[in-house]
Amino acid sequence: MKIRNKQLEATVVLFGAELQSVVDSSNNHEYIWQANPDVWPRHAPVLFPIVGRLKEDTYSIGEAKYNLNQHGFARNSEFSPVKWNESEVIFKLSESDETASQYPYKFDFHVGYRLEERSLFMTFEVTNHDDRPMPVSYGAHPAFNTKPVDGYVLRFEKEEDALSQAVVNGIRDTSERAFFEGNLIRLSKSIFDHDALIFENLKSSYVDIMNRQGKTEVRVHIKSFPYLGIWAKPGADYVCIEPWCGIADKQSHNGQIFEKEGVMVLQPEQKISHEMRMDFPAN
Repeated sequence: MKIRNKQLEATVVLFGAELQSVVDSSNNHEYIWQANPDVWPRHAPVLFPIVGRLKEDTYSIGEAKYNLNQHGFARNSEFSPVKWNESEVIFKLSESDETASQYPYKFDFHVGYRLEERSLFMTFEVTNHDDRPMPVSYGAHPAFNTKPVDGYVLRFEKEEDALSQAVVNGIRDTSERAFFEGNLIRLSKSIFDHDALIFENLKSSYVDIMNRQGKTEVRVHIKSFPYLGIWAKPGADYVCIEPWCGIADKQSHNGQIFEKEGVMVLQPEQKISHEMRMDFPAN
């Protein structure tokens, strides 16, 4: 399914409600990683109802235990379109027998994409249709082309001193690493050798992906999301900028989902939403 305006054309598919392409209409420049299966076969997966990995890939609600793989099931689920016009599309995922075995709640999860001039807005909205409180997390995982990755720089709005939380087999441990040089993180073929960079409570409201000529290719607005992941397969020519409402388990977590860091709890019929914006400046 395509949406377009005079500046941009975006392609989104029903499977996973995944963004697969953003193209500059003036020169056909592709901003989104094209999912080389020999490197990483995804473009921009949607993360729901968890972000990151659970300890032992399980969680508990009281005495009951459930298995749920890293980043949840939305990225591998077929969504339904609920709105589609020239510049906007909205998809919906609801509970099913398959989701109930992993996540025993009744819900509606909407993911939307909207073009406005040279910006693409991505929206997340969850409604709890169950008769009890529902734990939920969600996030974005878009991969942007950076070829070659050496020489690309991430420039944040403000100087940052946050340390990245270390990850071992998808689970956070107690160690931390420094990557910021003022407001910059310099990308390289080896920067993700030890998995993703994970930050929380950053001061900046956006981050720019800057090429070797010092031009901003993409600006990702992160202000309304408490966590930020930055990742790529080691040596790959892309970078994922991942605003999250949720985060992977710590090694010390007791497995109880309602006590998991980053989980939002919705009361019956309560709704929650976040919006992420990606700008693609003309160059």
